[in-house]
Amino acid sequence: MRRFRLLPRAASRLTIVVLVCLCLTVCRVSHSRGTPSIEFTRVPPSGGGNPDKLEVIEGRVLGAEPGDRIVLFAHAGVWWVQPFGNQSFTSIQPDAKWKNLTHPGTDYAALLVDSKFQPVATFSTLPHTGGTVRALAVVEGGKSNAPSKTLEFSGYQWEIRNSISNRAGSINTFDESNAWTDQAGMLHLRIAGGPGHWTSAE
Repeated sequence: MRRFRLLPRAASRLTIVVLVCLCLTVCRVSHSRGTPSIEFTRVPPSGGGNPDKLEVIEGRVLGAEPGDRIVLFAHAGVWWVQPFGNQSFTSIQPDAKWKNLTHPGTDYAALLVDSKFQPVATFSTLPHTGGTVRALAVVEGGKSNAPSKTLEFSGYQWEIRNSISNRAGSINTFDESNAWTDQAGMLHLRIAGGPGHWTSAE
């Protein structure tokens, strides 16, 4: 049986390769276990808590782990879970982005939580990070949108709804172009679109 001995130069090269591999492994582990964070990429206008109005809010997460989810809150006196008490979790997509609806508030908050987190309908103060809450981000509401269009009908000026609503327990999207008056002064309200994306008028 032959025995092989590593020459000093070969042994040094092998040692360097092993050390490099170990460093890369440690770096990957430490990166995956780094402190997660939340970013907002779309912030709704600031509002006073209208239960009949919904706005789109979205962002992305850095450092999320499998099973993590987003819980959204809007501040109107207290922090209200969004968009509804029975729909309190927002999924994180494979590209780390998240998107949902929220009722208006003066401020908005997003919590990154693990699978054990149990949301409540309201908080007087937001929970701190630690335990089941892995990250927290708060942002002020944006500037109000431009005033809605109006039309004149039957001697009155009417504001045309252009926001999302959950009136009657279902999500409705309103479009200003679906409401108008003709040359005779007759009012027209329509439902437009197609399967999966209908818009209405109010």
